[in-house]
Amino acid sequence: MTVKINIHKFIKNQEILIHAVVGLLVGYFILHPTSMVIYWFELNDSAFSFSKLGDVFAESFTHTFSLHMMPMSVAFSVLGVIIGLVFGFYYRSLKRNQKILQVKGQLLNQNISTLISNGETEFVEFKSSLRYDYRQVITDKNLEHVILKSLAGFLNANGGTLIIGVDDYGEILGLENDYWTLKKKNKDGFQQRLITLISNAFGKDICPWVHIDFHQIEGYEICSILIEPSSRPVYFNENNRTIFFLRTGNVTNPLTTSETVKYLQSKRLH
Repeated sequence: MTVKINIHKFIKNQEILIHAVVGLLVGYFILHPTSMVIYWFELNDSAFSFSKLGDVFAESFTHTFSLHMMPMSVAFSVLGVIIGLVFGFYYRSLKRNQKILQVKGQLLNQNISTLISNGETEFVEFKSSLRYDYRQVITDKNLEHVILKSLAGFLNANGGTLIIGVDDYGEILGLENDYWTLKKKNKDGFQQRLITLISNAFGKDICPWVHIDFHQIEGYEICSILIEPSSRPVYFNENNRTIFFLRTGNVTNPLTTSETVKYLQSKRLH
C-alpha cells in the first residue's frame, strides 16, 4: 500500500517537475532572447524586417550564453520555472476536477441502479411513463396528473426520488414512447414539459425544489426527479377539488381536510 501511494505521489510530483523544467527551458531559450530582441529594436532605429529579426534573434540567442548575461539568464529561468509551476498546478487541478466529475457520474449511475434494484420505498417511487399508457397503447395526458400527485406527496413529506421510465417491478422501459407524444421529441422536450406541469400545478416557486436528470441504463434513457421537501404546503387541484397528497411508506395518499390540518400542525411543531 505504501509503495502504491509513493508511486502515485511520485507521478503527481513528476508532472509538476516536467512543467517546471519546460518552463525553465522556455524562460532561458525563448523568453530571454526574445526580450533581448525587443530591447535591441527599441534602442536601435532600424527598419523592421523578418530577415533582420532573424539575424537579431540569432545574435541575441548566442549572446544569451555569455558569462556577463548569466544574471539575466538566471532571472528569466526562474521566471520560466514559476510560470511552469503555475501551469503545472493548474493542469493537475483540471485533471483532478475532471476525475471528480467522472467519479460523480459513475456514482450517480450506480446510485440510480441501486435505487431501482432496491424497489419502491418511502423515498423512491417508479412510474412507467409521463403520458404514454402502456396498457391501452395510447397517449393519455391524465397520466401526467399521476406524476404530479406523486411529486406533491414527496414535496409535502420528506422529499425523495421519482424515477420515470421504470415500472412497478423495476423493469426498465425507457422514455422513448413518451418522447413521441411530445412536440419536441427528446429529453429537452420531456424536461420542458415536466417544468411546465410543475409550474402550472404548484407554482413557479416550487421548481427550485425539484431537480430533473437523465440516465442511460441498459440501453434505455430514464428520468430521475430528485424532490426536496417543500418550504410550504403543496396542493393539487383535481376536478375542482384542492387535495393535499402525502408520501407515507411506499404509497402516496390524499389526506382529508382534518388530516391535512393535523399533519401541518405536527410539522410546525417539529
